Amino acid sequence: MRVRSAAAMFLVATVAVAASVRAEPEVPPWAKVSPEQVAAAKKLGVPVAFENSVGMRFVLIPPGTFMMGSRDSAMEVAQRCAMPNAQAGWFYDEHPRHKVTLTGAFYMATDEVTQGCYEAVTTPERKDTDKKISDEYPDEFKGTRNPVVKVSWSHAEKFCKTLGAQEAEKGREYSLPTEAQWEYACRAGTSAPFSFGETISTDQVNYHGDYTYGDGRKGKHRGKPLPVGSFPPNAWGLYDMHGNVSEWCADRYGNYGSAAESDPVGPEEGNARVLRGGSWRSYPGACRCGFRLRWEAGSSSYNAGFRVCCAIPTESLQGASDE
Repeated sequence: MRVRSAAAMFLVATVAVAASVRAEPEVPPWAKVSPEQVAAAKKLGVPVAFENSVGMRFVLIPPGTFMMGSRDSAMEVAQRCAMPNAQAGWFYDEHPRHKVTLTGAFYMATDEVTQGCYEAVTTPERKDTDKKISDEYPDEFKGTRNPVVKVSWSHAEKFCKTLGAQEAEKGREYSLPTEAQWEYACRAGTSAPFSFGETISTDQVNYHGDYTYGDGRKGKHRGKPLPVGSFPPNAWGLYDMHGNVSEWCADRYGNYGSAAESDPVGPEEGNARVLRGGSWRSYPGACRCGFRLRWEAGSSSYNAGFRVCCAIPTESLQGASDE
């Protein structure tokens, strides 16, 4: 019987070990992701970023724990808004600040849903006699790369379900983010009022630049939404989490509790939902990570749109847990 040399046996063992180690995830040129996101993708054996069938781009958001709600008291926030009519009562629902753990990773769209993507998904569902949602927009709001607006929570939910049905063969399930997912992703590991720090400028965010927050300076008031991705992303590669258009969350609106939570999904009853992030016509205090706006689910506005999340396919999670 032929005996393998020690060198040959070492080579076989090395190849076997290399095959068992997950490869470093490939990062697309457009994905501005952090080492933390890359590490989470490698651990799960999933892409750190992907682009879907209608051109929407997604990045992996790792699991983790954060403090949800405003670091500063309602009175401190009101004072930093530097507005004569600013009231602490506007910000009480950002408290109490409490610990939240998101136990699983998920994908979030890098951008707010654009008019182009919205039409690509909803056109097959629309009757010939129906108008496009953008037909009623002012001309300066129109554009395939501009965020879709005048969408109710129900419109946003339907979009997610329709997109999921169109990509069912890929095993993708889309949804609006929960409030916890949205704020966690917006903060991207930070605890300041904004993902960029203690204040913002109109070089970073599209908001009403006649107003300031904290030590911020006055800037431009553009008076309309801008094409998505016009400003720098946060540390996890997400664009326009502050300003441009307010974004629907999945949860019903409700008051916070002080107890620590895992994967909260909001109250079980109620018609009011939540908008996050502020918009092109918001004062900067309304663009903070912790700011919440109560809004009826059937309402729509020229300053409200949405972005979506995508769940990690179950088989990917099963494969990770088996190793």
